[in-house]
Amino acid sequence: MAGVSRRTVLVGAVAAAAAAMLPTVGAEEAPRFIGIDLGAQPDVLGFAVGTPGEYDWISVTAKSAEEAWAQWCDHQGYGLAEERVFCADYVTRVPQWDGKDPDSIRPADWLKANLGHCCERCGYETHPESGARIIAGDVVCEECMTFADRLVDDPDDAVDELANRIADDGADEVREQLIADGDWPLAVELWPRALAAAGEDQAA
Repeated sequence: MAGVSRRTVLVGAVAAAAAAMLPTVGAEEAPRFIGIDLGAQPDVLGFAVGTPGEYDWISVTAKSAEEAWAQWCDHQGYGLAEERVFCADYVTRVPQWDGKDPDSIRPADWLKANLGHCCERCGYETHPESGARIIAGDVVCEECMTFADRLVDDPDDAVDELANRIADDGADEVREQLIADGDWPLAVELWPRALAAAGEDQAA
């Protein structure tokens, strides 16, 4: 059996150190090093594609950002070559959608990926940064959130919301409104905490 020379060992060590310094790249750009198993890659990648600042985005699975862009152009009816020049700003990579059927991606999946969607109650455009939440699997905007929604989603947030209302309108008015809305049975246990947070006398 042939021995391993000191030079061979040194070259191997230098190569290993250099490999460790290589920048991280996306899954679709991952290089194929001979002899290194990089793990299985998904057959198709998930993307959201649409006009920046608009709500014409669609979910797409494709092998590349360029292919995802071409699918969006087809969806928009763009047929001329000059209208289909690839624009990276229109394409957002969404790893959570890798390998999924685009038709199976629901509005809640957009919020889970920190992307906007339309509220499923009022139809208005919304986004996690503007208070949109997932309630019972549906996207609900800040304006459509009810007290019951807040209580189910985050009891502490429900207390804060009550406290803010008490600070603005007074305890008596807020309590009367809760009774009128049928929410008082849900709020009664949180009421002392909300009064304290608003700086109100708990006897109020």
